[in-house]
Amino acid sequence: MTTRRWSGCGAASERRDVLTDTTFWIDLLQERRVGRRGAVSDFLTRHRGCELCLCMITWGELAEGFPDFEELDRLLRGVRVLTLPRQIAWEASRIQRELVAAGRRLGENDCWIAATARAWGHRLVSRNRAFGRVRGLTVVPY
Repeated sequence: MTTRRWSGCGAASERRDVLTDTTFWIDLLQERRVGRRGAVSDFLTRHRGCELCLCMITWGELAEGFPDFEELDRLLRGVRVLTLPRQIAWEASRIQRELVAAGRRLGENDCWIAATARAWGHRLVSRNRAFGRVRGLTVVPY
Protein backbone atom coordinates (compact mmCIF):
# COMPACT_ATOMS: atom_id res chain seq x y z
CA MET A 1 0.00 0.00 0.00
CA THR A 2 1.32 3.42 -0.88
CA THR A 3 0.69 6.67 0.89
CA ARG A 4 -1.40 9.03 -1.19
CA ARG A 5 -1.01 12.78 -1.18
CA TRP A 6 -4.49 14.08 -1.81
CA SER A 7 -4.72 16.73 -4.51
CA GLY A 8 -7.15 18.80 -2.43
CA CYS A 9 -4.68 18.99 0.44
CA GLY A 10 -1.93 20.91 -1.33
CA ALA A 11 1.56 20.22 -2.58
CA ALA A 12 3.83 20.70 0.42
CA SER A 13 6.87 19.40 -1.45
CA GLU A 14 6.94 22.69 -3.34
CA ARG A 15 7.09 24.60 -0.05
CA ARG A 16 8.88 24.06 3.22
CA ASP A 17 5.80 23.47 5.34
CA VAL A 18 6.02 21.47 8.53
CA LEU A 19 3.16 20.28 10.69
CA THR A 20 3.75 20.78 14.39
CA ASP A 21 2.20 18.60 17.07
CA THR A 22 0.83 19.60 20.45
CA THR A 23 3.99 18.66 22.31
CA PHE A 24 5.97 21.15 20.22
CA TRP A 25 3.75 24.03 21.37
CA ILE A 26 3.66 22.89 24.99
CA ASP A 27 7.45 22.74 25.01
CA LEU A 28 7.66 26.22 23.46
CA LEU A 29 5.33 27.60 26.13
CA GLN A 30 7.44 25.97 28.84
CA GLU A 31 10.60 27.53 27.40
CA ARG A 32 8.94 30.94 27.46
CA ARG A 33 7.63 30.38 30.99
CA VAL A 34 11.10 29.65 32.40
CA GLY A 35 12.76 32.28 30.20
CA ARG A 36 15.31 29.92 28.69
CA ARG A 37 15.94 28.79 25.14
CA GLY A 38 15.45 25.11 24.54
CA ALA A 39 15.01 22.55 21.79
CA VAL A 40 11.97 24.25 20.24
CA SER A 41 13.62 27.68 20.10
CA ASP A 42 16.71 26.10 18.57
CA PHE A 43 14.56 24.29 16.00
CA LEU A 44 12.82 27.53 15.05
CA THR A 45 16.17 29.27 14.61
CA ARG A 46 17.51 26.47 12.39
CA HIS A 47 14.34 26.30 10.28
CA ARG A 48 13.43 29.94 9.75
CA GLY A 49 12.39 29.26 6.15
CA CYS A 50 9.73 26.75 7.11
CA GLU A 51 6.07 27.62 7.34
CA LEU A 52 4.65 26.28 10.58
CA CYS A 53 1.28 24.57 10.38
CA LEU A 54 -0.89 22.73 12.84
CA CYS A 55 -4.06 20.76 12.47
CA MET A 56 -7.40 21.44 14.09
CA ILE A 57 -6.80 18.54 16.52
CA THR A 58 -3.64 20.22 17.83
CA TRP A 59 -5.50 23.53 18.04
CA GLY A 60 -8.18 21.86 20.15
CA GLU A 61 -5.66 20.19 22.45
CA LEU A 62 -3.86 23.51 22.96
CA ALA A 63 -7.12 25.37 23.59
CA GLU A 64 -7.66 23.30 26.75
CA GLY A 65 -4.77 25.14 28.38
CA PHE A 66 -5.86 28.69 27.55
CA PRO A 67 -8.37 30.75 29.51
CA ASP A 68 -9.43 32.79 26.49
CA PHE A 69 -9.41 32.59 22.72
CA GLU A 70 -7.35 35.75 22.22
CA GLU A 71 -4.37 34.38 24.14
CA LEU A 72 -4.26 31.23 22.01
CA ASP A 73 -4.76 33.32 18.89
CA ARG A 74 -1.73 35.47 19.84
CA LEU A 75 0.45 32.37 20.29
CA LEU A 76 -0.55 30.99 16.90
CA ARG A 77 -0.46 34.25 14.93
CA GLY A 78 1.15 33.50 11.57
CA VAL A 79 0.70 29.74 11.94
CA ARG A 80 -1.52 28.07 9.35
CA VAL A 81 -4.28 25.94 10.86
CA LEU A 82 -5.19 23.06 8.56
CA THR A 83 -8.79 21.92 8.40
CA LEU A 84 -9.98 18.32 8.40
CA PRO A 85 -11.47 17.43 5.03
CA ARG A 86 -12.68 13.89 4.49
CA GLN A 87 -9.37 12.88 2.89
CA ILE A 88 -7.76 13.22 6.29
CA ALA A 89 -10.44 11.01 7.84
CA TRP A 90 -9.61 8.46 5.16
CA GLU A 91 -5.88 8.67 5.97
CA ALA A 92 -6.66 8.28 9.68
CA SER A 93 -8.62 5.12 8.93
CA ARG A 94 -5.73 3.75 6.85
CA ILE A 95 -3.20 4.50 9.59
CA GLN A 96 -5.29 2.80 12.27
CA ARG A 97 -5.89 -0.23 10.01
CA GLU A 98 -2.15 -0.57 9.39
CA LEU A 99 -1.21 -0.15 13.04
CA VAL A 100 -3.98 -2.36 14.45
CA ALA A 101 -2.88 -5.13 12.06
CA ALA A 102 0.63 -4.76 13.50
CA GLY A 103 -0.68 -4.58 17.09
CA ARG A 104 0.63 -1.03 17.51
CA ARG A 105 -2.37 1.33 17.47
CA LEU A 106 -1.88 5.09 18.01
CA GLY A 107 -4.00 7.22 20.30
CA GLU A 108 -6.94 8.79 18.48
CA ASN A 109 -5.65 12.37 18.45
CA ASP A 110 -2.15 11.30 17.43
CA CYS A 111 -3.68 9.31 14.60
CA TRP A 112 -5.53 12.40 13.33
CA ILE A 113 -2.33 14.48 13.57
CA ALA A 114 -0.36 11.84 11.65
CA ALA A 115 -3.15 11.57 9.06
CA THR A 116 -3.08 15.34 8.54
CA ALA A 117 0.66 15.29 7.94
CA ARG A 118 0.45 12.31 5.61
CA ALA A 119 -2.49 13.65 3.59
CA TRP A 120 -0.92 17.09 3.14
CA GLY A 121 2.53 15.62 2.50
CA HIS A 122 4.04 17.59 5.39
CA ARG A 123 6.88 16.58 7.65
CA LEU A 124 5.72 16.27 11.27
CA VAL A 125 7.77 18.09 13.90
CA SER A 126 7.54 16.15 17.16
CA ARG A 127 9.51 14.51 19.93
CA ASN A 128 6.79 11.86 20.29
CA ARG A 129 8.42 8.61 19.19
CA ALA A 130 5.04 6.90 18.66
CA PHE A 131 4.74 8.74 15.33
CA GLY A 132 7.71 6.72 14.07
CA ARG A 133 5.36 3.72 13.78
CA VAL A 134 3.40 5.41 10.99
CA ARG A 135 4.55 4.26 7.57
CA GLY A 136 5.00 7.07 5.04
CA LEU A 137 5.26 9.77 7.70
CA THR A 138 8.44 11.82 7.96
CA VAL A 139 9.01 12.84 11.58
CA VAL A 140 11.44 15.63 12.31
CA PRO A 141 12.63 15.59 15.92
CA TYR A 142 13.61 18.77 17.70
